[in-house]
Amino acid sequence: MEMLNEELRDYRLEIKNLILKNEENLQTELEEYHVYDVSRVVIELEPDEISAFFRSVSPDFSAEIFEYLEEEEAEEIIAYLPESKIVKILEKMDSDDAVDLLKYLNKAGLPLLNRINPKKRKTIMKVMAYEEDEIGAFMSDSFLTIPITASVKEAMVHVTENAHNVDYISIMYVTEGKKLAGYLKLKDLIVARANEMIQDIMETRFPKVLPSEDKESVANIMQETSESSLPIVNEEDEIVGIITHDDLMDIIATVEEEDYTKFAALSDTEIDIENSNLKRSVRSRLPWLTILLGLSMITSMILSFFEHRLSGNGGSLLLASRLAVYLPLILGMAGNTGTQSLAVMIRYLTKNEEANADQIKYHLSRELRTGLSQGFIIGLLIFGMVNLTTLITQGAIASLDLTYATVTSGSVFIALSVSTLLGALIPFVMTKLKIDPAVASGPFITTVSDIITLSIYYSVSLIVLLPLFQ
Repeated sequence: MEMLNEELRDYRLEIKNLILKNEENLQTELEEYHVYDVSRVVIELEPDEISAFFRSVSPDFSAEIFEYLEEEEAEEIIAYLPESKIVKILEKMDSDDAVDLLKYLNKAGLPLLNRINPKKRKTIMKVMAYEEDEIGAFMSDSFLTIPITASVKEAMVHVTENAHNVDYISIMYVTEGKKLAGYLKLKDLIVARANEMIQDIMETRFPKVLPSEDKESVANIMQETSESSLPIVNEEDEIVGIITHDDLMDIIATVEEEDYTKFAALSDTEIDIENSNLKRSVRSRLPWLTILLGLSMITSMILSFFEHRLSGNGGSLLLASRLAVYLPLILGMAGNTGTQSLAVMIRYLTKNEEANADQIKYHLSRELRTGLSQGFIIGLLIFGMVNLTTLITQGAIASLDLTYATVTSGSVFIALSVSTLLGALIPFVMTKLKIDPAVASGPFITTVSDIITLSIYYSVSLIVLLPLFQ
């Protein structure tokens, strides 16, 4: 145990000590550590220490550090650096990372963008032009291409000379003129014979996407094909960028956050507890809450309607009180099954965007069968619970009690079946209307389910039980 403790090193403390010493070979010594650890130390430095540090390291090394920073962390550090230094750092960053930072800086980023060299600025502007849900907004220009006419020996020389200029060399893309012809893994290039031609050893069957394609679709392609990168081509089949596995993780994280906010009946604004203000929080939540308030008013109207029917005499009031006992349970179960079905359908539609009508019908029918099965099983359990409760509280079960238990369990059966089908149907309808199915949020389906469940429960009770209680 003592040997283990001796071997454990506090890398960040070592890094901080090196930075504070600020010796001439600082960057060389810091290159022995992971850049992420360096970035974590840098954000904890004092303003004068930050300024001194970035004066001591190259723009390339600075860019690597910035790529590991959150946008708010980068903004804080930028405040202590001269504009000329920031511009050089942006020029060395991957285009997608530079775009994310410039977008976050908003108006403060415009002067920086204007000072970036024309070639890099053109690339950044190209990425900026894409919508946030398009894969082009995430593409990187840091990759290697090899001409199809090259030999393995020539390709190895090309890789050796240019590898330091790019971040991703695991896969190299083969071009014929400007068009994408294939790809070659670095491992295959290393083991190939020097006199072989690239066109003879390259792979020609591979997925490729357009920059305007949806980011979720591209992420699914990468997951299904297990590719570590995907080429992005224009309409002329010319490679304009790539998407790598780390971009994939960013996309998945972004999509999950977007779906979570929608599923929680929030707007698309990012959940950021530290930086969100009161006005933004209210604005993001109020629209859906207003819609849900309107739907909840329907629930209140239904209850008011049935209250009038159940307030005529003592028997009606007794029935009303007994119905209220299991109302929360029925509403809760119906809402839960609807939310489950909703989540399953959203996931299905996300992973099967090209599903045809027969596949959709099959999935809907399966959800209906699931709802019927769940409703039957839960209904039986409710029937047993109601009778057991009656037996414990009253000591005996009368025929009226059996009828009441049957109505309650039957209402649960119908409510669960309908809610399950509804949970599957709403995302499908929204997809047909070109609306993100995640908007069919948990609170929304729960509220709609409450309306239907209340109507079913009280209607059946009024028809079957009210005459028996009068």
